[in-house]
Amino acid sequence: MNKEFSKQKKNRDPFFDNAKFILILLVVFGHLISMFRGDHEFLFGMVNFLNAFRMPTLILISGYLSKSFYKKGAIKKISNKTIMPYFMFEIIYSFYNYYLYGYDSLQFSLFMPTMGMWFLLSLFYWNLMLFVFTKIPFPLVIALLMGIGVGFIDSADSYLSISRTFVFFPFFLLGYYMKADHFQWAKQKYAKYLSIMFFSICVMIIMMADSSIMRMYLLGKYSFDMIGHSSIEGTIFRLLIYFVMICGICSFLPWVPKKQVFFTSLGKKTFYVYVFHFFFIKYIKTLSWYAEWSIWHIVMVPLLTITITLLLSSKPVISFSRPLVENKLLYTSFKKPLDYIRIPIIIYVVAFFI
Repeated sequence: MNKEFSKQKKNRDPFFDNAKFILILLVVFGHLISMFRGDHEFLFGMVNFLNAFRMPTLILISGYLSKSFYKKGAIKKISNKTIMPYFMFEIIYSFYNYYLYGYDSLQFSLFMPTMGMWFLLSLFYWNLMLFVFTKIPFPLVIALLMGIGVGFIDSADSYLSISRTFVFFPFFLLGYYMKADHFQWAKQKYAKYLSIMFFSICVMIIMMADSSIMRMYLLGKYSFDMIGHSSIEGTIFRLLIYFVMICGICSFLPWVPKKQVFFTSLGKKTFYVYVFHFFFIKYIKTLSWYAEWSIWHIVMVPLLTITITLLLSSKPVISFSRPLVENKLLYTSFKKPLDYIRIPIIIYVVAFFI
């Protein structure tokens, strides 16, 4: 495993950076159209299809890139990348929601992740869980059983992202055990023909099921009882959802560019897009001209998606926000003139948004 990781790090495969950039682009896109899903069945189906492969694929790749979890200092490193940003952005977004939506009181949701912040919390859990699951027999089977079993627990919903942690952990663990060779099939010419088959299966199942129920299962944060299903129904449906997600992943990967392209380097900066894009999503959804779907949204939504993603992955944004995102705001080393104005500008930008 050590040799495998060292080889990966030395020869970074652009395939994964390309996949990450496309996926974060689809995350932004999905959030921009999600508010219209209730009024348009087609959009509801589109959002469900995106949910079928978007986060599962991102989680699978995250697991694949987590092979160094056993190294000294790995826990501290993953904590600085997940737990610290999680609490920091939960507080920032609490202030942002208070002023943006005019709430009567300031409400902090440190134990109930808002929007996409659950991913940071779960990513921390998943890395810790590797210490246990890599030492037990049949880890993938046990992870799958736990992903199903958490659906029996009514209290395991959004609280501390418990439900999503166990529901999506099989993909993270699968990614961890995968090697570079396991992704080679997606790089072959015939893979795109197979992807059409997987896409058809995925879409067919999504269309056959009730859109709202399908959405709740795809999000992974609801118990079977909350969805309105019995334990047997929930077990069968969750297994079906796992199958749908696998089909979704297999329908997406063959279309990812295999070589260096113009956006490959941006695939290394997806974390910044992920944690900051909610500022734009929340604000845009309050605008009256955006609230009602029209023909202009067909152009507007893709344009906003590309603009937000490119802006948040740009060098100026990353340069100024790195101390905040990487938990170095209070102990940044001042070596260049730019370092002395970085913190005031970060504070100003955050203050502007909240």
